[in-house]
Amino acid sequence: IPIFYGFNHIDPQTQSLVYCKIRFYGTLVSSQLFRYTVVLACFDRFFATRTNIRIRSLHSVQKAKKFVLIICIVWIIASIHIPIFMELNNGVCGMFGLYKLFFSIYQIIFVAILPPILMSIFSALTIHSLHRQHATQVRFRQRDRYLLRMVISEVLVNILTTIPYSSNLIYSIIASYVVNKSTQRLEIESFINFFTQFIVYLMSVVPFYLFIATSKPFRYEFINIIVTCWSKFMPRQIRITPSNGQVITAALNARTINDRQ
Repeated sequence: IPIFYGFNHIDPQTQSLVYCKIRFYGTLVSSQLFRYTVVLACFDRFFATRTNIRIRSLHSVQKAKKFVLIICIVWIIASIHIPIFMELNNGVCGMFGLYKLFFSIYQIIFVAILPPILMSIFSALTIHSLHRQHATQVRFRQRDRYLLRMVISEVLVNILTTIPYSSNLIYSIIASYVVNKSTQRLEIESFINFFTQFIVYLMSVVPFYLFIATSKPFRYEFINIIVTCWSKFMPRQIRITPSNGQVITAALNARTINDRQ
């Protein structure tokens, strides 16, 4: 939203240093949490397919909550350098000087390289473990195959969307040493930077449509939630026929009806 808002309005991050720091910090932390929760999902699928009891014990709701909490704490702390070194220079909110080089390398390692590698490794190990399962465990595979399909589809899309972003990061490092760029080149670089960032932001909503398309249980669960919410919060028209034959229509809340029953 802030990107599109800036097309026809004054961008607040070019006017306020505090907003500049908070917005960039919040964006990076949330995007990193999204990436590394997908990595945790790959870990979880791998743990679930192992026959070793000790490794399989890591596949639990309580362990998952602890891992997610650890990931949140790690990235909240690890990203603290952003509000410290972000600057507002001549109406431009960004990194300048040596910190710009550091941040590009930081992004390449922890955004472009590490998450896709971890996702790929543990997805491959999970598939390998499933192929080695005994025939008596077919029921287990059928129960979890949709979850595995969801995770793998999300991993593939995540990797595909990371490639242009990481390529642009590498290019920005190389191009930062080029002086006297033409106006046309600056506009092209700005457009490419916007496009690659937009793809990364788009990944926050793509998984929902992926899961709808690839998982039948997810579709059923989603439809069930919609139906449940509709029945609870939308009034239901009930026809009442008194003894005199006059038909009266009353709108009653489904929750009230259920409570009375």
